[in-house]
Amino acid sequence: MSGGHFDYKESYLTYIAEQLEQDIKYNNIHYDEAVGKEYEKRYGYQLEPKTIAFLQKVADQLYYLHDILREYDHSVSGDSSEDSFQERFNIK
Repeated sequence: MSGGHFDYKESYLTYIAEQLEQDIKYNNIHYDEAVGKEYEKRYGYQLEPKTIAFLQKVADQLYYLHDILREYDHSVSGDSSEDSFQERFNIK
């Protein structure tokens, strides 16, 4: 496995982003109308559309930050190079 500079903890960012996306997906489902198996019931929080839009932006940023940290990890761990890191993220 490549990298390890962050002890692979950067992957937790995608976990958070996925949880936000689940909250967005199920936002309009009320608690008493929860869907899924008994031990996996999903329901939403009935958040306003502007809050949902903001949370989607946050999720997108978390995915992007994960990508940045993973590529940085690979560059400092010798799996790629600083040049490829700079190229990937258009660092000039």
